[in-house]
Amino acid sequence: MTNETLAEAQDYLTVEKDDGYKRIVDIHHLLQSHNINEVIEFLKDYLRGKERALKSMILIDKTHHKVDQYVAAMFRMTMAIKTLEGEEVAIIERSKQGANESGKLHNRHSSSDSSSGERKNFLNGSAHRIFGNAKQRAA
Repeated sequence: MTNETLAEAQDYLTVEKDDGYKRIVDIHHLLQSHNINEVIEFLKDYLRGKERALKSMILIDKTHHKVDQYVAAMFRMTMAIKTLEGEEVAIIERSKQGANESGKLHNRHSSSDSSSGERKNFLNGSAHRIFGNAKQRAA
C-alpha cells in the first residue's frame, strides 16, 4: 500500500468544518496497530452502522439534516474503501467548454405562470389551480 493511496483514502474521510477539518476515521492511526485488511473490514462495519442509522432516521424524519450527514459520510467511506481495495475510483471531470458555460447565467423569457403560483390544470379542465398551502388556507 503506497503512501499516496493512504493519503487519498484519508482525504475522502476528512471533512472541512467551520473550525477546521474533522476526520471521520483516522486511517494512519488505525494502521499503527492493525493491518490494511483489518482497517478495510472496520470501515465496512462502520459503513453498515451508518446505513442502519440512516434507515432509522428516514423512518423517523426524512427531512432531518442528519439524513444528509449520514449519506455524505457513507459516500466518503465507500470511496475510501474502494481506494484502499485498489479499485479505480471514477472522477468526474469537466470539459473546458462545460466548465466555462456552467458559470454563466442565461437570460430566459419569463412566462406569466412561473412566479404567480398558478398554472393551468390540464387533468380536469379547470383554468387555474393554486399550489400548496394557499389552497389549504382557502379551504
